[in-house]
Amino acid sequence: MKPESMTSLERVLTTLGFKEPDRVPYFLLLTMHGAKELGLSIKEYFAHSKNVVEGQLRMRKKYRHDCYYPFFYAGIEVEAWGGEVIFTEDGPPNAGDPILKKFEDIDSFSPPQIQDNAPLQKVLSAINGLYEKNQGDAPIIGVVMSPFSLPVMQMGFEKYLDLMHEQPDKFEKLMKVNELFCVEWANAQLAAGATAICYFDPVSSSTIVTPEQYRKYGKMIAKSTIAQIKGPTATHFASGQCSSIVADVAETGTAIIGISALEDPVE
Repeated sequence: MKPESMTSLERVLTTLGFKEPDRVPYFLLLTMHGAKELGLSIKEYFAHSKNVVEGQLRMRKKYRHDCYYPFFYAGIEVEAWGGEVIFTEDGPPNAGDPILKKFEDIDSFSPPQIQDNAPLQKVLSAINGLYEKNQGDAPIIGVVMSPFSLPVMQMGFEKYLDLMHEQPDKFEKLMKVNELFCVEWANAQLAAGATAICYFDPVSSSTIVTPEQYRKYGKMIAKSTIAQIKGPTATHFASGQCSSIVADVAETGTAIIGISALEDPVE
């Protein structure tokens, strides 16, 4: 007997409970695409939270997917520290020059205060706006960059790999600063109305580091961070492969894993 029609949230929770929903739930994690719906440039679209709220509402109505995704762009976390964001006309905004120029900068590095931070407050305002209009109909997905992956934007890929292998003390200090920020940022989004948090961790994917390196670094950092987040999390590797570390990811306490297009979902 086919289940009765469900709300998106009911559909998702039923599926996560290993029961049959009325149809398969699907998430379209649409971001800058809302700018086209509103006839705005990408920079104009992300300038005001009300644009993101309206864009998300229109896109869900148009595509009938099962979530709201008030994520702005990854570089907003670096922007929160005072870093630059580069906008283009036909692609996602990207982080500009690294804010950590040399390893010694880590010694005086501290996380931004969320309550006084304009870029982060825009995101919280968008989440809250969707929460007020949503009335529990669909999950609202907040996003944080993992402490282990954020340094790619903070200092650049090559310098970060050098830090990881050559400066263990400073690496550990940066992880502690980033973990503090990640937890506070995730919990602020949950308090604003997010249903769950997407824990983006591309550096942990087997496309970038070995499974052994993940177990040494990314896994342990994820376990500590996720344990402090006051809501469910989904770990996503941003198109990176993860089949070789699925069992390890399960041990971090995350509820869901996002796999790459190169992996077999049946497996």
